[in-house]
Amino acid sequence: MTDVALATAAELPSLIDDEDAFRTALEARDITAEPVVWSDEPVEWGEFDAVLVRTIWDYYRRANAFDAWLDRLDCAPTTVWNSVRTLRWNSHKFYLRDLAERGVPTLQTAYLDRGAGVSLDGLMADRGWDEVVVKPAMSAGAFETKRISRADADAAQTWFEDLIARRDVLVQRFADEIEAGEWSLVFFDGAYSHAVRKHPEAGDFRVQSEHGGRVTAESPQAGLVEQAADVVAAVTAELRGQVPLYARVDGIVRDEIFRLVEIELIEPELFFRADDGAGDRLAEAFVERR
Repeated sequence: MTDVALATAAELPSLIDDEDAFRTALEARDITAEPVVWSDEPVEWGEFDAVLVRTIWDYYRRANAFDAWLDRLDCAPTTVWNSVRTLRWNSHKFYLRDLAERGVPTLQTAYLDRGAGVSLDGLMADRGWDEVVVKPAMSAGAFETKRISRADADAAQTWFEDLIARRDVLVQRFADEIEAGEWSLVFFDGAYSHAVRKHPEAGDFRVQSEHGGRVTAESPQAGLVEQAADVVAAVTAELRGQVPLYARVDGIVRDEIFRLVEIELIEPELFFRADDGAGDRLAEAFVERR
């Protein structure tokens, strides 16, 4: 019997209910899947046949501990999905620049290193942007993320300077298409599985449920699936041929072109509830990787 650790956060010691379909599918294949808290120091990760990183939803708040954990995984005699190299690369949102250089359509973005002396109003004026979203390069769940208009840029400067003094930062031109919903297309072993659309609460831009967002299961057109698959292919090329076991491609559509907002390769919610066969497909992809 294969013994697998499903890495999770201390606040989610039993994962989330949405993961039940995947765990059931693993057990049907004679695989024991045990939730294990990633930050629990005594855990011997090498005692597991594999580690599947799932709901480690606090990793970005504990960057040093997360880096140390990745070092431990890298040295452990076990297989990690997604790979440690993938986790490191995807944990810092400057990866979007790597993908843009490979031709992936992304949002217009300024990438600012920690400590940079930048006027937010000046940056917006230079680029002709009327509204932006500012976010840390290592974050999730809209953590320390703000939507700021040009008219409010001066008032937000102190907040902005505090953020950039502590973190690398992205400033992205606001895409009003987000108000119609952000697509999340899920891929297992490079193959399309299913999709949802995440909708922000009226008057907001954040699609996460904790900010009032909601999720609907939807079937994207073939062209959208193909463009999202191109993103996964670009990621695979960036990772030197390493296809992610699971990937969630998030983005908006502008003039029939899919523009990447983020690709989630660390701990994405995979919305198994949106497709009855999704848990089984990921379990089968995992079995084929063993």
